Amino acid sequence: MTDPVVISDCDVLVRPGDLRPGAGLLVADGRVAAVGAVQPPPGATVLDGRGLLAIPGLVNAHTHSPENCLRGAGQRLALEPWLLLMFDVGGLYDEHAHRVCALAGAAEMLRTGTTAVLDHLWMTPPRAAAIDATMEAYRDAGIRAAVAPLMSDHDTTAALGAAVGVDVSAAAVPVLPAAELLGCLDDAIRRWHGREDGRLQLFAGPGGVQWSSDELLAGAAGLARRHGTGFHIHLLETTVQDAICRRRFGRSGLQGLDELGVLGPNVSLPHSVWIDEDDIATIAARGAVVVHNPAANTRLGSGRAPVPELLAAGATVALGADGSASSDNQVMWDEVKLAALIHNDGDADRWIDGAQALSMGTTGGAAALGHRDDGLGTLAPGAPADLALLDRRGAGLAGALDLEGTLALSEDGRSVRHVFVAGRQVVRDGRCLTIDEDAVLGELTELAAARVARHRDPPPRLRTAMDQMRVLRAALPRHSTRT
Repeated sequence: MTDPVVISDCDVLVRPGDLRPGAGLLVADGRVAAVGAVQPPPGATVLDGRGLLAIPGLVNAHTHSPENCLRGAGQRLALEPWLLLMFDVGGLYDEHAHRVCALAGAAEMLRTGTTAVLDHLWMTPPRAAAIDATMEAYRDAGIRAAVAPLMSDHDTTAALGAAVGVDVSAAAVPVLPAAELLGCLDDAIRRWHGREDGRLQLFAGPGGVQWSSDELLAGAAGLARRHGTGFHIHLLETTVQDAICRRRFGRSGLQGLDELGVLGPNVSLPHSVWIDEDDIATIAARGAVVVHNPAANTRLGSGRAPVPELLAAGATVALGADGSASSDNQVMWDEVKLAALIHNDGDADRWIDGAQALSMGTTGGAAALGHRDDGLGTLAPGAPADLALLDRRGAGLAGALDLEGTLALSEDGRSVRHVFVAGRQVVRDGRCLTIDEDAVLGELTELAAARVARHRDPPPRLRTAMDQMRVLRAALPRHSTRT
């Protein structure tokens, strides 16, 4: 455990709506021990908090670390052709590339006040060494992390194409047998879940309903329950995925998951754009968490998740940056701002305010990481001491009339001065203490440079596959069963 830390005379935002001016904090044994003026215990480090605001660290509840060397990929492309381009350009990642990408993302998050991440880790191909390299990177970075190895054993795109008269044979997705994937997952959970006093977790992470057989979905859910861990899966991001699921189940993909017994409080559902009223009610009843990805869904034209309706139904909503090839950074303040803006139509009483957006980025994300009951995402006494200290005179906060509104709509991470995870200081005066950022970013630049030519000039077969997916997307409105 780390030595006690007293942050004196700082303003403390315990949670949105609960600001304690000049209160100060005591951190001990990795947790918030007290909020208010305290006498430093023996051996404590004292940090002068005058002019600083302590806030709960933000939680990035859905990303893909390998995309940190694919920023700006595939502009003016919808998700399906974009995926083909991105995976082709990305190519094969060795263990070093996985480590560099994870460290680069961790540094960007920590420096801007994000203290926890859920990495839906895609691998080419899925293998234990890639999982290990990523977990080791997060261990060394000091960030709180859950890694959900992305696994797929089934691709129903060809069947959908045949049903609507579109040839998508060039767009086939490579898959592995469910038994092999589940064996790899079981081994990784046994080796990594709960390491570093619970700071590191290993989740089940099927890629999506459209890429997963019933065997993989039910098997991964069973492993998650058996090991007491989470289950993370892309849900109904696009109309193509919605059409695939309705053709497969005769109902929505969410209801298909529910029929398989997958849904529960340990389940997180990134995107969830094309869900209907029945789906929303089921999500709320099962206690699953929707992870809202406003930047990526806007960038790829996927649509807008019905977040006001989810909140009204009592569902838990988190926020995620998604990968840097679709949202282009890992700065969670961008997601908080977009979540507070893109739903502003219709009845203004249902618009999302700054406090709600911040709650999605803190306690909502904590729920996605399995921390519903221990205070993560708040600075209440007893909560894990994951926090950021912001300069109240910084560019993002100076002149604030409404603190939560200003944090949500104005802050961009530039005000962050210090960051702690589980009571350990990982950022001091805006610099990471755990990562050699200059070296990591130099290596990340090299990884990207090796992929530039293929991104600029995709090979003929890839162009054909992308064109086929465009035709399929265009065909679906005439055939979709969505109501």
